[in-house]
Amino acid sequence: MRVAPALDPEHGSSVITRYGVLGIIIGIPRPPELLPIIPKYVLCSESPWSRGASAFCRVLERYGPLGVSGTLAKIGFKEALDGIYNSPMPYVRLFDVIEIVKPREALHRVLSKPVNDLHYALLNLLSLLSVSGVDVDNVGLTGSLAMRIENVEVSDLDLVVYGLESAEAMYRLFTDKIKPDSTPVKEFGGLIVEPGVNLGWRRASFRGFTVGWVGVPGVGELCEPLERYFAIDGPIKPVEIVVDVRGGQPSALTYPPCVPSSDGTYIVSFEYNVGALLYRGGTFRIKGLAGGGLDTIYIATRELPGYIRLLQV
Repeated sequence: MRVAPALDPEHGSSVITRYGVLGIIIGIPRPPELLPIIPKYVLCSESPWSRGASAFCRVLERYGPLGVSGTLAKIGFKEALDGIYNSPMPYVRLFDVIEIVKPREALHRVLSKPVNDLHYALLNLLSLLSVSGVDVDNVGLTGSLAMRIENVEVSDLDLVVYGLESAEAMYRLFTDKIKPDSTPVKEFGGLIVEPGVNLGWRRASFRGFTVGWVGVPGVGELCEPLERYFAIDGPIKPVEIVVDVRGGQPSALTYPPCVPSSDGTYIVSFEYNVGALLYRGGTFRIKGLAGGGLDTIYIATRELPGYIRLLQV
């Protein structure tokens, strides 16, 4: 496999701001000098997650559009209205960022000096990925371990996988070999998904730790509606449509999942867990926000989380 170059900003990169917020960069096109983030931790007096004398409390209780909205409101995060996305966005100014840790850099740091059971589990996991056809040069690390606030009692192994080819290899590994069992989930922060999605396609237990992964498109692999920030056809019109999606499109397995339907309409989900459903394909009834030209339908926006229902495989 070739090494997939990363987009800027890299989805899953860890950010620390001068206001004591630790967040994860969202890998979508952005305005100059601004970074879209999901806040996950804030400075506090006592917590299982810490770095040196500083403790960080987790504030993100659940993902999905309403989960993110609740977190932003809880910590008083000031958003910026973005006319292209037609929504308030959780941007931080580059001026206010004191540290950015890219996933590949975080993984290299841990591998260079493993010191605890979480680190050694990561080494074993990478060996499994390598023999299963996943190029470890296309793997990075995010989450508390990347931020250096990990606690072996509560932390997970959160991976970033670069490129469409590597994302497909991870999907095959988790669904064909690891085959974790989990209860299907039908609601993701306001987005309704029917039938429910079994999260085992991207989350599993390994050596006593929970492992999760997210796919990230490489340079040139973003789907057409999201190629350039100033050309984005922003979500503005509530719509409900039925579309046919061809299965096996690897762009469904990277963030944000994005696939064209048989009639050329792009489906974009800001909830990553829907990716497996779109990758398998079928006929779907979808409610979301359309762009002005009705060529793109967005689901899992905070303005209208919407739903996606599989009608026929």
